[in-house]
Amino acid sequence: MKDPLVRFSVAIGGELLQKFDQYREQHQYPNRSEAVRGLMRAALIEEVVTQDDSEAMGVVTLIYDHHTGRIAEQLTELQHLHLDHVVTTTHVHLDARRCLEVILLRGKAKRIRSLADSLIGTKGVETGRLVLASAEPISERHDHSENAKPHKHGKLGHHHHHH
Repeated sequence: MKDPLVRFSVAIGGELLQKFDQYREQHQYPNRSEAVRGLMRAALIEEVVTQDDSEAMGVVTLIYDHHTGRIAEQLTELQHLHLDHVVTTTHVHLDARRCLEVILLRGKAKRIRSLADSLIGTKGVETGRLVLASAEPISERHDHSENAKPHKHGKLGHHHHHH
């Protein structure tokens, strides 16, 4: 049986409330309660994935010029060295030279961050980004049923830009 909802009040006003309402609208949350729950979950997920030994999923996106050195081979080699963490890889040809690679990783947060840094730091990577999510359940998942309004979720992670 689902836990009953507990109602509590939050006093908020001025610019912070205005910005929060803009945020709620932009992310298509149906109401303030759902938006607050979303922010709470995001904060709890962020806390879990900052703990080195927590189970995490990582999505690494890389854009690189495949004519640069042996970059494709180096990225493939790195993944072969960490087969226990690489779930899947998708490779897309953006144009005559540039490729987008999306690599899904799973394991302890510390190992995932380290592997992502190695991939992103590979010579020739133009831009790289890691988004970490917890592989452990965060309590009180929200409603994804048919009558729930669709909404976007916040982005977690960090950026690296290479020139």
